[in-house]
Amino acid sequence: MSLILTKKLGYTTLFTKLLLGFLAVILLLAAFNLVSFFYLKRQIHQEIVKYNELSINHAVEGYEDHFRLTREMVLGLNQNSLWATHINLLRHARVNKAYGYVNDVIAEMKQLYTNPFLYIDNLIIDFRSDAYVIEKDGTSSAKAMFGTYYISPSYPPEFWDRQFDESYAYRVFPAAAFTENTAGHTVSKGILMPMIIKMMPYRDMYFIVMIDAQKLTQDLHVSISDQFYILNADGQPLYQTSADINSGLVTSFDPGHSYMQTKDYYYFYKKGAGTGFTYVSRVPVQSISGQLLNLNLILLSLLAIVGVLIVLTFLFSRRMHQPIRLIVDELKGYETDAGSGTDNEPVREIELITRKMHHMRISHQSISRDLARKNSMLRHYAYTNKLKNIHMNLKEIQELTDTSLPYVVVVYQVLFKDAFEHYQQKTGKGSYYLRVYVDNVWRQAFPDAVTIQTEPHQILTLLFLPDPEADLTPYMQRLLQVFSVDRDSYLVTMAHGAVQPAGADFTAAYEQVQERLKLRRLVDETQWIRPDVPDGGARGERYLKAMWEQEFQTRLMSGSEEGMQEWVRRSLDQLEKKQAVASDYRQFAKDVSGELDKALRQLPAAASADAGGRPPLEETRRFYCRAQYERWFADLLHPVLQGIRRKTEEHDPITSFVTEYMCTHLDEDINLDMMADKLNITSGYLSTYFKEKTGVNFSDYLNDLRIRTAKELLQNLDLRIQDVAARVGYRNVNSFIRMFKRHAGITPGEYRRKYAS
Repeated sequence: MSLILTKKLGYTTLFTKLLLGFLAVILLLAAFNLVSFFYLKRQIHQEIVKYNELSINHAVEGYEDHFRLTREMVLGLNQNSLWATHINLLRHARVNKAYGYVNDVIAEMKQLYTNPFLYIDNLIIDFRSDAYVIEKDGTSSAKAMFGTYYISPSYPPEFWDRQFDESYAYRVFPAAAFTENTAGHTVSKGILMPMIIKMMPYRDMYFIVMIDAQKLTQDLHVSISDQFYILNADGQPLYQTSADINSGLVTSFDPGHSYMQTKDYYYFYKKGAGTGFTYVSRVPVQSISGQLLNLNLILLSLLAIVGVLIVLTFLFSRRMHQPIRLIVDELKGYETDAGSGTDNEPVREIELITRKMHHMRISHQSISRDLARKNSMLRHYAYTNKLKNIHMNLKEIQELTDTSLPYVVVVYQVLFKDAFEHYQQKTGKGSYYLRVYVDNVWRQAFPDAVTIQTEPHQILTLLFLPDPEADLTPYMQRLLQVFSVDRDSYLVTMAHGAVQPAGADFTAAYEQVQERLKLRRLVDETQWIRPDVPDGGARGERYLKAMWEQEFQTRLMSGSEEGMQEWVRRSLDQLEKKQAVASDYRQFAKDVSGELDKALRQLPAAASADAGGRPPLEETRRFYCRAQYERWFADLLHPVLQGIRRKTEEHDPITSFVTEYMCTHLDEDINLDMMADKLNITSGYLSTYFKEKTGVNFSDYLNDLRIRTAKELLQNLDLRIQDVAARVGYRNVNSFIRMFKRHAGITPGEYRRKYAS
């Protein structure tokens, strides 16, 4: 065929290959679809039939199980000996005066008619002796029950009376519409299917189970058609969704098959093994044939499409031929000029085009990579200068910074942990890897994005937004999730500002985001400072208040490390309560360090010399949890407290007498004048001498000793607050509470609830 087309149409080999290739594909697809069509047509019919067979089987199993289960559960009531006794008494209720047992009987029946899976509208016990019934709402006469509350032309009151004389144990009657007529107002009860169950050997009573036939059918019958019938052994319908079924049709069903087809319908049927009922689902022929007719229309459409495709293939191949021929001629001339061939040599068009395109692609990639690398370096240089407000004289570099679009500044502050050293990587190189990853993430969504490293531990991204309403949340959450994986090695704090209009100053936007980074919380996790986080709280507040300064000086001069640690923990608790950020903790550390320097200047040279080797304040910039601050404060205060204790422990008879007397007579009224009288010196001299030797005022030392002793006594839950106050020298419990709260920050009761074991 290729030779015929070449000679007939005068086309080149490329054209014939294209045309024949397209035609081969079209014909193969058409053949495949034809085979699939006829195969699927047969399969669809079989699947529809199979679906309806499975549907009727499911319905039969459900109905048979339901009738069996209902009967067994009703008969199972008699297994309760107490209930059976009550029923025996109620058979002659008037003689036995047994109406008091009605509620007990209804209570046992309730577990049946309240079960939603049994679809029981009512459970009725009909007694012949006194012509009354028991049902879910209580008792009533049989005449009122079937003449007022459950009225049906198919089931008059005489029908229910005749059932006492019928000889059967269990029977399901045809479903019928029941109504209730009270006070001239008629209410529909729905379509109910009565089931009568007789409990042998009682012939003067029987059970009536009113089954909601419509709800039961909706649950058990699932089919493409809603025409469903239940026929008894005589072919008479017990339940039917439409009244046009032939009553003698059941006799024509072949027991060896599961369905029968007539002119207008498919009948899918099955006989129940337990009840002998025949269950029938009727499906109109047109509902199945209609789906097959759709396949015929699809086939005609497919053939029409194949014809159109053949015509389009010819036209398309012809249109492609001329430009490709021109390209091939140009490439052949290039090959000849280059000395790679002669005009007389045969040239394969596709191979020639592929070879030259491959060469051009490699050259283009090489040039593009080189230009992109140089352009990226220049852009980073230009944006860095703009952010730091450095003037640029080169017009070419200025043009590299795009200011024609709205933009958002995103800054990432990286905190490398000690664990990062295990990877034997420098933190600068770690920041570089993070910058490369961040740049790849943003460029996928915003090709004009620029990511640069502004500081050794800081990365910045400029996102230029064609749409100012663009949502950055998915990308920020992705970065947050990735950074959180390696939080054992480093932590990243991310923040971005509002969308800036085109041409807005880069420096101001950058400084705005820098301020937001100061909202980093003191937690061991990667953080995203969202735009909606308020820039407020306790920032900038000096936490070492005047009262705290006095307590700090008192505890410091006492030399007690336990007291100082308790003060530090309480101060950090206050920061946590105020939801302070990391910069607030650093400010607090700075304040404590400053107060410590002030205190050291007041100490003797020997005590001050012991305070050397304190940890630097700069370390706190890398802290990410409270435990680090607790260790830092311990290292900061330990040498100072040690020096103060060493100075205090030097033997001195006056201070030793005063401190020992305080410890042994703490429950007494101790004051400076009394102690001066005991030492036979003036109170002024004792005050100056005690302050010089201990570094603490007499009253501050006494109050601190009393509060520390009170904390120990509060651990004993047998002591009242009044008892503790008396043991540490406070006769007025209110004075004790005020002094305790001043030193500890909380009341004695709160301290006991928080710390007492």
